[in-house]
Amino acid sequence: MTMFSVPIITYHSIDDSGSVISTAPTVFKRQIASLAKDGFRAFTMRELASRIEMKTPLPPKPVVLTFDDGFKNFYTDAYPVLNAYHFAATVFVVTDHCGHYNDWNGNPADFPRSELLTWKDIRELSAEGIEFGSHTRTHPDLLSISAASIEDEIAGSKAALDDALGRETASFAYPFGRKNEMVKGIAAANYRSATSTVLGKVTPHSDLYSLERVDAYYLSNPWILDRLDTAGFDRYLTVRQFLRNAKAFAARPY
Repeated sequence: MTMFSVPIITYHSIDDSGSVISTAPTVFKRQIASLAKDGFRAFTMRELASRIEMKTPLPPKPVVLTFDDGFKNFYTDAYPVLNAYHFAATVFVVTDHCGHYNDWNGNPADFPRSELLTWKDIRELSAEGIEFGSHTRTHPDLLSISAASIEDEIAGSKAALDDALGRETASFAYPFGRKNEMVKGIAAANYRSATSTVLGKVTPHSDLYSLERVDAYYLSNPWILDRLDTAGFDRYLTVRQFLRNAKAFAARPY
């Protein structure tokens, strides 16, 4: 298969709170403008998975923009910018919370209670070409619930999206990046791809049900974003992932 290297960028909320999962609207606009100026072409997760499966060549400088949780500010602050630059995107929604708030455990302490997209918003944005994928029904840690509950969270959220949008939902994101082989198997039975929180770019060697991503937090420096398609950036991600792993190892219980 032709070699490729695709960054999947992970955004969450587009707001000025300064939290670890927030990107300021001015920063977001600057980043999208920079990607467009540098010649990047944005794909949805559905399109990327299809090209990988069909072994269809990718154009130079492909990128995938993903938005976890489905915050209302995607509609108000992100979509107008994406639309202005003709950039596609994939939004992973928590289906039982659509039209409500991010009232699940595990939010960063400095992140405010925030409004989520309504089903009306989702249908409108889908009609405009935005892809919607699943982020489960209620955003649990999938490793802390029963096998039956995992099935319900993963398959139930897909059913809700399929019904709301009238098409098969193709993409899934693990809440908190938490998964094991059983969880991956259930995701594989329901979707064409699933994204992880492992830092890196997607290559022909990637697992379609544990696709690497690049958190927008690491791209806040324009100098780093400008090197997104370089070997130096790939080395930067490797170091960041090593530091993440070391921190997790040091924090494990004995």
